[in-house]
Amino acid sequence: MKSVVTVLSSKKLKARYAKLANTRMAKLTEEAIRNGYSIACVQIEGLGTSKLLDYDVQVALEQSVPKTSVIHIWCYTDLSEFRSNKVYVAFKELKGRACAHSFSADHCRIS
Repeated sequence: MKSVVTVLSSKKLKARYAKLANTRMAKLTEEAIRNGYSIACVQIEGLGTSKLLDYDVQVALEQSVPKTSVIHIWCYTDLSEFRSNKVYVAFKELKGRACAHSFSADHCRIS
């Protein structure tokens, strides 16, 4: 599956959610940023028909960071473009925390 991950800058986030102020999407995005998460737009071919949404998004995000990092997803902040194979997700990159044989989700890569 081909995927494109774009981490949104503050400027892009403001432009996108200015017209959506007071919506659940804007509130979730604001809360995520306040809690130190980044927001990414993840576009994956066939995402709209995926039965493994969490897995597909996790793998796409992990492919955009070094192998020593782990991605922690907090929530999907915006599913308004799901049918167009795009989702917006709040995530943190945990640098240098990847471990091949870990039982903790914060240390295990799935990609």
